[in-house]
Amino acid sequence: MVRAFLTLIFAMAWLLPASAATSADANANWPCVQHKVEVLTSAQMWDGPPVDDIKDWWKDDEVRKLVPVLVSRRVEMDKIEAAIDALAKATPEGEARDRRLTLLFAGALEETNKVRRQVIAGIERFQVRQRARATRLEEQGIELAELHKRAEKGEVEAPKVDTAQEAYDWNARVFKERQDNLPLACEIPQLIESRIFALAQAIRARMS
Repeated sequence: MVRAFLTLIFAMAWLLPASAATSADANANWPCVQHKVEVLTSAQMWDGPPVDDIKDWWKDDEVRKLVPVLVSRRVEMDKIEAAIDALAKATPEGEARDRRLTLLFAGALEETNKVRRQVIAGIERFQVRQRARATRLEEQGIELAELHKRAEKGEVEAPKVDTAQEAYDWNARVFKERQDNLPLACEIPQLIESRIFALAQAIRARMS
């Protein structure tokens, strides 16, 4: 009984912050300590030519091929720098090179924001599911406490209580394990942000 009670308190501790958020709060489903920034803008990281109105960067075949490589976090930055170098050297110096590299940054930023929005949406879906699990865990805890009381009065057989206890403990363990993974998930948007900042600097350094 004590074990069930303590696990229930643990579950409620995670549930309360989410419950405190109102439906009007745009961040109601955002569980991370990190501030939620939905869209990264060029002004945060770029002092080159304007890119906000560039939507046709993909029409440049070389740029279109390189952008997914730049955005993929599986590709190390040294390889990225080499790829940017190769593109720059393959383009005449001056206005033509600056224009092409500007297109490259515009594409990298647009695709980065797409990936990042997907990650943020995934984290929020996870939080909604965890909130539902916590609510169910609380309900199971109440039901389990009632079973223990009835068992003490001889109204319920011990095997039934044991089965309910095992189910509760299992659900509580799954809930905790998933919650323990949340900090790692919350770091991903920041890692993506750090990468596009590094890409902006690498691209800009090869422009006049």
